[in-house]
Amino acid sequence: MITQDITRKFRDIQRLRRILSLLTKYGFDYIIERLDIDKNLIGRKIIKITNANSPDLANLSTPERVRKMLEELGPTFIKFGQILSVRPDLIPIEFCDAFEKLQNEVPAFDYEKAKETIETELKEPLDKLFSDFGVKPVAAASLSQVHFAELKTGEKVAVKIQRPGITKVLTADLDILRILAQLAEDHFENSKLYNPVEIVNEFTKTIMKELDFTVEAKNIEKFGRNFQDDDSVYIMKVFNHLSTKKILTMERLDGIKINKFKEIERPDCPDKKQIAINGANIIFKQVFTHGFFHADPHPGNIFILKNGQIAFLDYGMAGRINQKMRQCLSDILIGVINRDARELVEAFISMNTITKNTDINKLETDLIDFTDNYYDVPLKDLKMQTVFPDIINIISENHINIPSDFFLLSKVLITIEGIGKKLSPDFNAVLQTRPFVEDLLKERYSATSLVKAIKNFLKNLYLSANLFPKNFTIILEKIKKGTLRIEFEHKGLENLIHMLDRVSNRISFSIVIAALIVGSSIIMRADKGPTLGIIGFTTAGIMGLWLAIAILRSGKM
Repeated sequence: MITQDITRKFRDIQRLRRILSLLTKYGFDYIIERLDIDKNLIGRKIIKITNANSPDLANLSTPERVRKMLEELGPTFIKFGQILSVRPDLIPIEFCDAFEKLQNEVPAFDYEKAKETIETELKEPLDKLFSDFGVKPVAAASLSQVHFAELKTGEKVAVKIQRPGITKVLTADLDILRILAQLAEDHFENSKLYNPVEIVNEFTKTIMKELDFTVEAKNIEKFGRNFQDDDSVYIMKVFNHLSTKKILTMERLDGIKINKFKEIERPDCPDKKQIAINGANIIFKQVFTHGFFHADPHPGNIFILKNGQIAFLDYGMAGRINQKMRQCLSDILIGVINRDARELVEAFISMNTITKNTDINKLETDLIDFTDNYYDVPLKDLKMQTVFPDIINIISENHINIPSDFFLLSKVLITIEGIGKKLSPDFNAVLQTRPFVEDLLKERYSATSLVKAIKNFLKNLYLSANLFPKNFTIILEKIKKGTLRIEFEHKGLENLIHMLDRVSNRISFSIVIAALIVGSSIIMRADKGPTLGIIGFTTAGIMGLWLAIAILRSGKM
């Protein structure tokens, strides 16, 4: 056990050295200096960093250099960048644009390793599970790869296999990311506004879910239940007896990827305009009706089947928004359509997303400017790809605490609009949402919803009234006994306390030095112990020099 722990720590050190080397290579060595790596971790002598700035990177922008660095760091950092690409509230928009281009394709792993993983997970020889299994993968990514196969029953399937050893790589990288995030909070004054440690924790949950293929299998089954009565969409079948956390066996689909526009133009293919409308309606139904949506509907993940049905691939990422968030989203869209700034402000307030750093007056002013920009724009010309980035920019500037799935959703809606426009130039996603928004409004103000709201209000009122006498009595008892305590939290005084602590230590140190000098002088004058006096002077000199060096190193005289 101890040997394993030492081995793991050594591996982590090697990985950390690689990360720090690439930071230096791409011109971010100043970050290493600011994080005080040599003091806070295990020292530059163990993690030796060489200056490897590449002249080829000189002409690249900072976001592009970060993107290339993330690609070189591998799967964990690529995924991290992809998740951050839909969080313009956390990083500047130019970084979001750069991270969208992150390449996730990597060389495939050996067939023998794929076979070994399947046989280990399913506890059967490969030839007993499948009548045919493709040796070459049809797709390979950083976390997994896909092979085509055929079951003994004759059904054609796609088998998704987790990349061997990827969990260990991710675990080590996530540990390092967490340490670096904590150091960033400690050494970059403004970093706490973005809460880097919480971002890493949220990313950890997301990527661990994506590593567990049983989560994806459940997502597919849930989408299947949600769309069981909708003929415009086809949800693939999952073979649960041939699926585990590391293996996912799905029905193989035969269709055309939605970005293969020339193939869709063939006479035997369905009308492109209808495909655009159906695709948008499927996404809007997921969002506004089910509150559970496919979070990665890029063109390569959408198939058009021969009968015109739309099918989604790769259900590893799914977003969720609750009833209240759906209603608030509908309010935002209505506010945009009606150019009503006050309605937008009320939508944000009703979401309980206003923080103590939010200035309501500034927020309303920003939203008035926003609605003025779209005042003369016809409804048919409103575009999500311009509306949502503007709203997100206002959210970020006004410190509004929106759930992460909202940003994921905005990316989904913009993507679907882009696909729809390519299929049919006159497609308008904003107009397409109108029926769904109206249905939400009808549901909100229906008799059933109003009765339910009144019941909840009366229930909460009864509970509060019932608890009040008891709580009031407890407070009175504490006042009588003198045990009532009021707690407060001071903010911004940590640096002051630390500075006072350093000052008092230096004063104490100086007093000791002065005492040594005075004492040694007395001893020398008394002629009772010149040797002892010399030792005292020498000690005082060394301590004084030490104090002077410490003051000079701190940069403050």
